[in-house]
Amino acid sequence: MAGWVREHWDNIFGHLYRLSGKQHVAEDLAQETFLRAGQQYRSFKPGTNLRAWLMRIATNAFLDSRRRASVAKSDPIADDAAAPAPTMSSADARELNEALTAALAELPETARAVFLLRAREELSFREIAEAIGSTEETARWHMLQARRKLMQRMDGWL
Repeated sequence: MAGWVREHWDNIFGHLYRLSGKQHVAEDLAQETFLRAGQQYRSFKPGTNLRAWLMRIATNAFLDSRRRASVAKSDPIADDAAAPAPTMSSADARELNEALTAALAELPETARAVFLLRAREELSFREIAEAIGSTEETARWHMLQARRKLMQRMDGWL
């Protein structure tokens, strides 16, 4: 188990930080993720994708915490949510980053999680489906919805 933490802490923490936008929340949820993984380690099937399994636990921990808090408004995503285009001025890049951060924060939580798992963590739709506890088709639908909303919101930047 300690090996899992050493190997996957940065990925899990980064994912949770991008979802929550708050370092202390991400740290707490990362710890909760590995505690849950320890409690559920018998449900992990050797030979399957450990990272995807842990991402599912992390995503569920995040969604559970949001449900418990009954917060209707999403927290902002961290400033590093988007890499600026290299040819932009730093002011333009900062403005684009702020616009993308705001657009991501407006996405429904599941769509945001799917988008970040695909775009930042580079998980397959099969792995994303496992991570959010749905079918691959549902994961693709959430990604499509996220892309549509982001395209609409970012129209002035395209």
